[in-house]
Amino acid sequence: MNHLKIELDEDTYQYLKAKFNGDEKAMGDFVNKILTNELAKARNKKSTTDNNDNLKDYLKSGKSGSRSYGIKGQGW
Repeated sequence: MNHLKIELDEDTYQYLKAKFNGDEKAMGDFVNKILTNELAKARNKKSTTDNNDNLKDYLKSGKSGSRSYGIKGQGW
């Protein structure tokens, strides 16, 4: 397991300390869970954005005004 030492502002540290009754392991687990969830959201959002961009590029690559019913379904 990898470790990362972070510095917290005093208010955040005191809040966590009070919330977990000074249990530093519980505090660390909580912070780790939040970071893991936020990074997963960021990865999913980036993946969705990339897929949307790829789809937009693909649809823009067709001839404008074409009445063909090719794979893109760009008929009228």
